[in-house]
Amino acid sequence: MFRKFFKTTAAVMLITSMTVMTVFADDVSDLNKKKQQAQNEVDQLQNELSYLLVQMDDLETQMAESAAKIDEVSKQLAQSEETQKQQYKDMKLRIKYMYEDQSASLVETLVTAEDMSQVLNKAEYMQQVYDYDRGKLDEMVSTSESIREQKAQLEKEQKTLQASQDDLTNKQSLLYTTIQESEQKVKDFDSQLSKAVAAAAARSAAASASSVKSTYVSTGDTSVGAAIVRKAYEYLGTPYRSGGAAPGGFDCSGYTSYVFGQFGIGLSRSSGAQAYGGQNVGTNLANALPGDIICYPGHVAIYIGGGQIIHASVPGDVVKVASANIMTITGIRRYW
Repeated sequence: MFRKFFKTTAAVMLITSMTVMTVFADDVSDLNKKKQQAQNEVDQLQNELSYLLVQMDDLETQMAESAAKIDEVSKQLAQSEETQKQQYKDMKLRIKYMYEDQSASLVETLVTAEDMSQVLNKAEYMQQVYDYDRGKLDEMVSTSESIREQKAQLEKEQKTLQASQDDLTNKQSLLYTTIQESEQKVKDFDSQLSKAVAAAAARSAAASASSVKSTYVSTGDTSVGAAIVRKAYEYLGTPYRSGGAAPGGFDCSGYTSYVFGQFGIGLSRSSGAQAYGGQNVGTNLANALPGDIICYPGHVAIYIGGGQIIHASVPGDVVKVASANIMTITGIRRYW
């Protein structure tokens, strides 16, 4: 009787154990599927972000070119208007000379002329001079108006580019938020998998990702980096200008390229390209030195030490000092 009871109990325990293990296996399988779906979402979002950053980099270059064209056309317009003013003054002087100062000469011509042809010739000459001046003035006015229209068109295009940049920036912000949420889902599934597998006395579900830290040691002249920082401070308060790369207004990569250019160091004009130049210092801020370029998704800044950067921030803002942790650091590049 006891033996029969023992066999029955053992069978029940075995069936129960198998059932529990099957349940745990199903849970792990389900969690793995959900985690993979979440990871697929992250991968898709990362691909979208990569494409978006390429668009932003291209747009940044276009805005820089547009800003340069506007500056050039503005100079041409100023020169044209100045020439027009001077030509108008010269024309008035000639008219005054011909019609006022030469009144006696006209009377003398009428009195002493042997025939009307001499009078008409003089009058015709004066008319020709007037017509010439008038024609040149009209031509200059037309030229100024043409340049003014060209400038207006360029400024309109710049506004369109700015609107596109704002739109891409908003999309970028939304993507970052969505990516963070999706990555958090993956982490949550990792945690759930770890607990499920531990309860089933199985292996750990979460594999530890080894982080590679940069061991790069600068062999450059740190005094150059310090000089770059001092120069960068000279432009504090300069307004942000989309496509700007001069003290009148900077965008992020225009600012860094201009400051480094003062030391004969040529940087690419876009933030995306700057993130691949110079020497790689990694992504650990502890390895950064003053004068390094701190790279973010679609943005660059100059490291000044103490966990801080100086950068041309965003439209409507100015060149200012900020924490280096404003966004995820994607790279640190040393150009000196």
